[in-house]
Amino acid sequence: MKKPSILFVSNTSRHARPYYDPSTRYRCFNFAQSLSAEGHATSCVSQAVFQKQTSLFSGYDYFVFHRPALTPELAEFLIATPTDRVIADFDDLNFSVGHAAETPAVRTRFENVSTVSKNLAKIAGAASLFSRFSSSTTPLAKHLSMLFDAEKSAVIHNGIDPTFAGVSQLVREHCPAEKRPYDFAYFPGTASHNPDLQMIEEPLRQALSANKRLKVLIAGPVKIPDALAKHSSQLHKADYVAFHELPTLMAKSRFVLAPLESTEFNQCKSGLKFFEAALAGCTVIATPIPDVDRFESILLRKCVTAADWLTALTTPITHSNTEIEEAARQVDEDTSSARQSAIWLKEFI
Repeated sequence: MKKPSILFVSNTSRHARPYYDPSTRYRCFNFAQSLSAEGHATSCVSQAVFQKQTSLFSGYDYFVFHRPALTPELAEFLIATPTDRVIADFDDLNFSVGHAAETPAVRTRFENVSTVSKNLAKIAGAASLFSRFSSSTTPLAKHLSMLFDAEKSAVIHNGIDPTFAGVSQLVREHCPAEKRPYDFAYFPGTASHNPDLQMIEEPLRQALSANKRLKVLIAGPVKIPDALAKHSSQLHKADYVAFHELPTLMAKSRFVLAPLESTEFNQCKSGLKFFEAALAGCTVIATPIPDVDRFESILLRKCVTAADWLTALTTPITHSNTEIEEAARQVDEDTSSARQSAIWLKEFI
């Protein structure tokens, strides 16, 4: 019996190369790869390409629209397609106009709230045409249920693809904790995380002041707070690396820092900052947003207050390499894209 085919359509600005959008990679390509391995015909395409000629893609059985934005072409397709064949997928609170002021576009790129609200409204408008939803976190699912009339809503967590997991396993084998040159690493990815680093500025300054041998690796376009700039000899910048080279860079450090401001927008984010680093054998010091808090691991230190952060930053790792490897393998098992894809199949097909 032929298994259903699935097309993933992502509303990404990277129309020609959507794989290079991290969100699209996690929500579309990783799941498409796992479903393909189970015998399903799958493909991924940007919304811009899809809506140029929707008839080219009409042969698929199911359509997953990641962060869809309302356009006449999309509306026409959705109206003509049975509702049980289309799913709207979200991995950020980018469908809630009421939270526009909390978005990175407003908070760190200083874009006009009105302009950002209009963009969010386009996504909300598209979402209103769906009755089936998937989301990467439980808080996102709750917001979706409050705003839209959902016949079906399921939480499908972000899943790690086998290549990333395999590379991570190799770096764990070659880079045990005691041989890593850096104590802490911070991987913000974008400048939108400037407020997050500022949040732990004081406890990190205290830790660096107390131990001049501590070294911090920073990879990403983040602004170094003034208090930390005074410890420039202990701070080291890393060059940008491709996604599947990230485990090798992470494995240069014993700890990875993952602070997040306490906003409703951030509460809905994925915990991938934890599990990407944990797979590299790093102990992650993190703000316990719900999608991080669902994990209990020796590779995770959850911090709420400045005192929590200082304690976590100054407490050495006491676990053996064997214990760290077992913990990393458990995270790998829990976050595999194959496991999440199996949940997707159970919920929607």
